[in-house]
This record gives sequence, structure tokens and C-alpha cells, in this order.
Amino acid sequence: MRSNPTALFVDSQTNFNIVQPMLAKIFDEPRIIHCTTHKEAMDYIHSEEYADIIFADWDLTGYRFMDSVRSDPENHNTPVIIMSEDTTIQNIVLNKINREATFFLPKPFLEKGLTVTFSQVLKGIERRRKDRIHPPAELLLKIRLGSSQEYTFPLVNLSLDGCLFRVPVEVSHDIRIYEPALVYLSIEEFDVQARGEIYRIGPDLTYPEIKETVLIMVMFNALEQETREILELIDDLGKRW
Repeated sequence: MRSNPTALFVDSQTNFNIVQPMLAKIFDEPRIIHCTTHKEAMDYIHSEEYADIIFADWDLTGYRFMDSVRSDPENHNTPVIIMSEDTTIQNIVLNKINREATFFLPKPFLEKGLTVTFSQVLKGIERRRKDRIHPPAELLLKIRLGSSQEYTFPLVNLSLDGCLFRVPVEVSHDIRIYEPALVYLSIEEFDVQARGEIYRIGPDLTYPEIKETVLIMVMFNALEQETREILELIDDLGKRW
């Protein structure tokens, strides 16, 4: 998550005044969008704005708001912390909503409870960063090394942090560790460019007896917009592959 994240907070002014100093301790220079009505929150979700995390009072938002968040291309994977004084709804709500990115925070607010819940959010984000998806069939992707040299290699796997390619041994001799790389992730309906560098070149243990190929790993250092596009690609294709 960004060091200066955007948080959407949907609740009364009174509760916002309570939580705001707590959020200031957790986040580094947060940008907080405060909405006091369901309509204001829906207007934000239906805009082209993106939130790193959403705090939503259940009485103000409910299933309709959550359905909008999960179907919105900009925010459908944004972690949502549902807030309510009625703790009996916790399991009911979470069982009907994507648990991977949905959390529950009881009211009245306690700083310890907010910190614990936020730690759960970070763990969920970290798990998603480590998830690797594998193409079901051979998939060739373009990669540009340095300023001009361009290749096409089979993709082995892809994560938010980077990707792995299978490369002929004779070609790998021309590839250097830490060399800048630009990967063209043109997969099905997705068309994303990801910047990074060559992180590792190693043996291809899939075919140890042949020794005609090696694996190279590209670690991404993509811009924020590119990272969001890669994450959307991974989340969508991960359900099909």
C-alpha cells in the first residue's frame, strides 16, 4: 500500500472525528475522503477515483454499496472495512461478501481494534502480492531489454512483483543481471506494460535433462497506474487459469 494512501471513510462526522487521529497514526500522510451519505459514497465509487482502503458504516452503505465496489473496475479489489455496532451481523455479512478483501470493525472504535484490523488488511495485501498465476498453455510475451533489444519468450508465471520467462541458453548469454526491462503483458483483453529489471537467471529445473533453456526473472518496479493494471490482470486471469 502507498505510504500516502487514499482512504474512503463513509460514516457520520462524529465518528470521523474519532477515527481520523487514529488513521493519522497508522498511515503516513493519508488522503481521507469523507462521505456522510450513501449517495456521496456511490458517487465516489462511480467516478474514476481509486481508494487504497474503504471504511464503510454498514447502516449507511449495506449490500448495495458493496456490490458497487466489487463491480467497479477501479475499486473492485480494494480492501473494505465494514463498521457496525451490531456485531451479530459480522459472520452473515462476511459470508455473503468476498472475504479476501473484506474485514469487520466493531463500534465503538478502539485504537487497538483499528490497528489489529488494519494489520489483517496488510496481510491480505501481502498474500495477493505473492500469488503467482500460470498460463494454462504456452503464452509468448514481448520483453524489451535495455533501450532497444526486443525478444519474445514463453511466460512461466506472473505475480504483482514480477514474472518468469523461459529463455534459450544461447540467448541468455546476452542478458545481464539488473538490466532494465519493459514487459508487454498483452494477454487476452489486457494490454499492460510493466517496467522492471532482470533479477535472476537460473537453471530451468522443469527440463533438467535437456539443458537447452534457462529461466529469467523480471522484478517489476512499475508506476502506480501500471501496478493497478497488473493487479487487475492477475485477479481476473487467476480465476480463469
